[in-house]
Amino acid sequence: MLYSKRWLLLATLLFAGNVCSSELPRAGQKPAANSSLAEPMSSSAMAEEAGRVLTLFTHPKLPHKLWAGTAHGGLWHSGDTGITWRPVSDLMRNLAVSSLAADPGNPDLMYAGTGEGRSNDAAFRGGGMFKSEDGGASWALLPLSSPETVGENWSHINHIAISTAGVILAATSDNSHNGFIYRSTDGGLGWGLVPVYIGAKVGPHNMVYKVRFDPENPNTAIFMDAYANVTHSTDGGMTWQVAGKSTTCK
Repeated sequence: MLYSKRWLLLATLLFAGNVCSSELPRAGQKPAANSSLAEPMSSSAMAEEAGRVLTLFTHPKLPHKLWAGTAHGGLWHSGDTGITWRPVSDLMRNLAVSSLAADPGNPDLMYAGTGEGRSNDAAFRGGGMFKSEDGGASWALLPLSSPETVGENWSHINHIAISTAGVILAATSDNSHNGFIYRSTDGGLGWGLVPVYIGAKVGPHNMVYKVRFDPENPNTAIFMDAYANVTHSTDGGMTWQVAGKSTTCK
């Protein structure tokens, strides 16, 4: 019982305010500026150009460097604590960028997930996961994350988690709001679908919006699904067990 309560408390701290709360761009969708050499914009001008901000990422060692993933204008970067912004990559200029993460051991290795997997009509389909090896200066698509290549399970990448051992977990979903967890041990070159729902009281239309690693223990990971089931792993995300149900987020 105490073990279960411990996981529920951890889930509350990790996920509070998050869960509760090619066919790429749509026809007629206005693209954001398509070059990182474009004139810098204010945050309000960026929002007008690129749409809603879906995710905000701060460099773990250089807090004046920020990245913003937008609803239909791709990925943007600020080098002055958010005063001005520039579009980052032509590859993502019309995409919804919904998740960002950096390798804890090497912040120059960054990952951007595309597709807004929310259950509403305004959500945009993504084009896969992009990787940067130079601190966000340039980006390349990871081919085995592209829905055009590997299927609809990668239509939306809702969250990315990276352990201190370099293992990557991606919470994804298809266009029917079915959620999945994928795992990579080679920097995103290859992915395996993790059978996370064995024994869990879940079914179709079950989304996973967030997944986390313990920053001090790479074997410990946790996620919460749309039914408020708190599920944890003690082997780096290879197998999972439902710990209980959150009473603070339904």
